[in-house]
Amino acid sequence: MNVVVEDAGTCRKKLSVEWPAERVQSEYDSMLAEFCKMAKIKGFRPGKAPVKVVEKRYAKDILEEVRERLVPAGYQQAVKERNLQVVQVLDLEDVTLEIGKPMTFTVSIEVAPEFDLPKYKGIPLERKKETVADEKVDETILSIREQFASFDEVEGRPVQKGDLVQIDYEGVCDGQPIEDMGEATKGLGARKDFWVRADENAFLPEFADGLAGMNIGEKKQIFVEFDAEFSVQELAGKKATYFVDVKGVREKKLPGVDEAFLKRIGVEDEETLRARIREDLERAAKQRETGQLRNALIEHLLKSVDMEVPPSAVSRETQQIIQDIVRENTSRGAKQEQLIEKKEEIMDVAARNAMDRVKAQFLLDRIAEEEGIEVNPQQLREHVDRMAGGYGMTPDALRAELKKKDAMDNVKEELRRNLTVDFLLEQAAIKE
Repeated sequence: MNVVVEDAGTCRKKLSVEWPAERVQSEYDSMLAEFCKMAKIKGFRPGKAPVKVVEKRYAKDILEEVRERLVPAGYQQAVKERNLQVVQVLDLEDVTLEIGKPMTFTVSIEVAPEFDLPKYKGIPLERKKETVADEKVDETILSIREQFASFDEVEGRPVQKGDLVQIDYEGVCDGQPIEDMGEATKGLGARKDFWVRADENAFLPEFADGLAGMNIGEKKQIFVEFDAEFSVQELAGKKATYFVDVKGVREKKLPGVDEAFLKRIGVEDEETLRARIREDLERAAKQRETGQLRNALIEHLLKSVDMEVPPSAVSRETQQIIQDIVRENTSRGAKQEQLIEKKEEIMDVAARNAMDRVKAQFLLDRIAEEEGIEVNPQQLREHVDRMAGGYGMTPDALRAELKKKDAMDNVKEELRRNLTVDFLLEQAAIKE
């Protein structure tokens, strides 16, 4: 088999493959014999029709089968012979197949970039140590107490910040009731006996200041200015007036750090609680430190190498990042209209990040190959188990899902890159 490889652009190659006439004839004869065994032709018992009759009847089908065998076999052999790392097959062209003559075809492919590895051992890095102050522990305990807070009715004083306030309200915007402006505005338009927090958690920010100082039975107008990116399109960028009637007030009461509270959250004493919180905070700080080191290491490597990357790989990574951005923003409550408005910005951010990600992937793959870093079955099993915990799935369910999507190799590749970064950090010159 003859193979000619030509450059065809950034990380692109064009393979011209030629099978000799003898191989074409051999494949044709083999396929014709198979057809003779299975052919059902009127007037002949199955498998007993003369070769010439079968050949005449199924000539087109036989040639198609020969093509379907020789093209993949030729492509795979060419890639193996020339030691090409194929990223994506782009096109198959100019297939010529005629019995008694050589078969030829061309395949356009994208390949992994060729580049010189930079020095990757002893990379200078600086670890930014995080200390966990007592104040951080106190803040966390306060946050836990907030979760178990109760709200007790109070009388004889006005609303204070942090109170839970029962109100009736009606909103007006552009001279019409907000309730009538559209389906999405109904909950914002009018409610009765509605409980609202008089703080930053109020359903509209202006309500926190507007309610402060009001007494039970008092009525008031609260003016609201909706942000231009407000989630309800009918109200975005507009001003509204709310007519509010205070009907009840409840004061937030935090539990003390006493025996009942400690028992409720499952710890023996305050000392144990503080120790556990400090341990959690220190673990989180350590993870941030390691994350910062990993990012700095990758950034150093990227600045140390000159590399062109396959456009198809960047395109796939860009789409993945866009999906991640959309999913994250949607989970935070962003509406589709808002995401559409920011489409260009999202695509620009995704494209920039995708280029660096793809470069880092090829870099780490080359270093892993150079250092003989591989993923063993135990490491892969433990990694999938951790992934399953993050997704709220059982390990077996996640494995079944990955196999169904044919994604286990992708998981293995990503784990190999993570192990490579771990190796590089062990070799790095880290200044504390």
